[in-house]
Amino acid sequence: MIELEAANFYKVRSLFEPLMAHQMFCAGVLEGLYKGRVFVDNADTPKSAFIAQGGVWWFLAGDADNAAFNQALNSALFNRTVTGEKGWGGMLVCHPENWDAQIPVIFAPHIPITTQRLHYTCQHLQVDWRSQIPDGIEIRFVDQSLIEDGIEVQGAADILEARQEAIEPDRRAFGYVAIHRREIVASSVINCIVNKGGDIGLFTNPDHRRRNLAYLTSAAVIEYAFSHGLEMVHWNCESFNIGSIRTAEKLGLQFSHTHSMYILILNPVRHELNRAWSYYDAGQYEQAMAVCLSENAPVHPEAHYIVARCHLASGNHDRAVESLVLAVESGWDSVDEMQADFVTLTNHPSWQMLLGQAQRNALANLS
Repeated sequence: MIELEAANFYKVRSLFEPLMAHQMFCAGVLEGLYKGRVFVDNADTPKSAFIAQGGVWWFLAGDADNAAFNQALNSALFNRTVTGEKGWGGMLVCHPENWDAQIPVIFAPHIPITTQRLHYTCQHLQVDWRSQIPDGIEIRFVDQSLIEDGIEVQGAADILEARQEAIEPDRRAFGYVAIHRREIVASSVINCIVNKGGDIGLFTNPDHRRRNLAYLTSAAVIEYAFSHGLEMVHWNCESFNIGSIRTAEKLGLQFSHTHSMYILILNPVRHELNRAWSYYDAGQYEQAMAVCLSENAPVHPEAHYIVARCHLASGNHDRAVESLVLAVESGWDSVDEMQADFVTLTNHPSWQMLLGQAQRNALANLS
């Protein structure tokens, strides 16, 4: 596996063109707009290639049946050639689809975390979002005025920094936020812009969901995008993220295609826990519990906590309590998370005992 100089990135462009159409960070690296690394099997005539951008966005293209390259990539991932010493892992998208069969080889000994992603596009926006802003909510553009007004920018800080560093800020990044009582409770940003196309990302505080805020901030940022030179906005979400799907449809976005994303976390315990969570998020509770209860399951209180969440979601409260007992006895200490996730158990006879043990765990970890 050979790393190309930036001047030679053009040699892999034909391999990645199908991904460049909808993966903006992939396109950004090959267009020279974003820093990235490109690894190939042959420096002169590459047949297989791998792109790493920002430490976490990974892309594979070309000949999937290149065993030597796949094994070399496996070594480069696990010896941290790709991620660096502080890197946690990455999220991988491939073309063509026959790479799917090789991901277990490239990620071995970890079992890949596989998710299905839906891709939507938008080329025009015809919604009256301003008339739908609820009382007590303010929709604002991300700029220095937020700081001047004493608002903690939190997740919008990266957008502010990117705009301050850019000669042409609107070609680098922009965003809108929803503010409630001087606190940012939702945001939609476009922070990857390539060839008049932008990739949108959004977040809503869990306490403020189902208030239309993702729709409002997304509409605002898409409207801004089209009035400032962009011609296409890309929207990606998990196939089980009903809220995101409904928001995309309400905005009038067009469904494009489904593709797989593979996640690798280099820490083996964290990887298995996240693999279980991925099943849980998709509503596949039996699979999530199988990961946590297998012979090779991670020895971690979070494994018991995930099993408890699965039992609760399946309507088995007593089994959920049994697993929560194991979680707190093995060190689970996130009291706020437990209270939020298990609201329906607050009247259970064991609840106060469970809460008390979690609180003691938290205090012990502070000392």
